[in-house]
Amino acid sequence: MSVLKPLFSVVEALLREHQQLLELAERKKKVLVENDMDSLNAIVQEETGHIHRIERLESERQGAGRLLAVRAGLRPDQLTAQRVAEFAETPEERARITQLTEKLRDVILKLKDLNDLNQMLIQQSLDFIQSTVEALTESPTVPQYGGTGQTLANNPYQQGRVSYFDSKA
Repeated sequence: MSVLKPLFSVVEALLREHQQLLELAERKKKVLVENDMDSLNAIVQEETGHIHRIERLESERQGAGRLLAVRAGLRPDQLTAQRVAEFAETPEERARITQLTEKLRDVILKLKDLNDLNQMLIQQSLDFIQSTVEALTESPTVPQYGGTGQTLANNPYQQGRVSYFDSKA
């Protein structure tokens, strides 16, 4: 039995979970653009499940990596993907572990880019909401006239301020 077999299964599972997160991030981008908050909440709940599974799998991967490092007489932080490939017993194993780590790296980079875009979309939405709230709660001065046709703007008791909403509520 290959010493890499436990690592293969964990990395393959990590790859699947990250690919599913990538699909969710694509869906999230779409619902953010469409402003579909119900769908967004459902996606966030799905993401949470995947993140918990990734955390568990990452612990397993680190454990398998520590075991390999001990066998090689290395510290766990010295174990890189390239060094792991050196443990391969056959060229097929070496190609498989290299391919898996490259795919995982690519998916994680795509996921990071998409999450950055989604974060920007969310920030733009929040900025728009904030400016709308400010515009609606702002109290513009409306000139009021007294019986003589003079504005009462200088009279502190007769300030003509109008607000769409009570901003203190």
